[in-house]
Amino acid sequence: MESAEEAKLTLQRWVGKVTFLLAFIYVLFLLGGVMTLVRGRDVSPFTWPLFVLPAIAFVPAVKFALALHQTSDPAKLPDLWKRCAVYAIIGLALTIAMAFALIGVNG
Repeated sequence: MESAEEAKLTLQRWVGKVTFLLAFIYVLFLLGGVMTLVRGRDVSPFTWPLFVLPAIAFVPAVKFALALHQTSDPAKLPDLWKRCAVYAIIGLALTIAMAFALIGVNG
């Protein structure tokens, strides 16, 4: 049986793993955009800045997730996992907004 501290640490590191998953999904969106460009499909110039928007949140989220997995200092963990979670949620929201905007722009 895990102690309360071990369970807390596991949950905090799980937030980092979910952040990695969400960032990977965003990278798949980017690859889809590159494949659209390679195929030569006519795409609105408004589309490409939309692809970069979620990266503003995912880059710091992944940075905090890496730090979260590498640190063993219990004093740093609460700050790291909260920042990681906030940036990951913002990145997810921006990715969803990007997807709906791209559907609206490109039809």
